[in-house]
Amino acid sequence: MKVPSHGLGWPSWIGVVAKDLDAQRRFYRDVLGFAELASGPDWVHFDFGNGNLFELIRRRDVPEYDSVRCQVGYTVEDIEASRAKLVDLGVQIVSEIKGDAEIDGRWCYFRDPEGNVFELKERRRR
Repeated sequence: MKVPSHGLGWPSWIGVVAKDLDAQRRFYRDVLGFAELASGPDWVHFDFGNGNLFELIRRRDVPEYDSVRCQVGYTVEDIEASRAKLVDLGVQIVSEIKGDAEIDGRWCYFRDPEGNVFELKERRRR
C-alpha cells in the first residue's frame, strides 16, 4: 500500500459518538460480541487486535464529539509533521494535539469538506 505524502496510514481506530452510551455498549458487547477492553464514564474501548480499537464515546458539547456519528482515526508516525501538513493544506482544525506519547499515544481531530470529523493517531511509544 502506498502511504500518502501526509503520512496517514490505514485506520487504527473507529469511533461511534453515542447519544445513549449504555445502550450502545450493550449492543456492541452483547449482541455483536465485541470484546470489551476498558471503559470510563464517557467511553468504552473494544479490542480488535494489533493495536486496533473500536471506541464508543458519549456525545457531549466539545467539537470532536458534538453530534452522533461515526469517526475514523488514521495512524501516523509523526503527529506534528502530519498535522502541520494538513494545516498547510487548509484542512479545518477541530482540536490541538492531545494525549501522551509515552502513556496512551497522541491524537488530534480535523473536519473534511462536508464536516465529517476524523482523527490522526500516533501510537504510544514503546
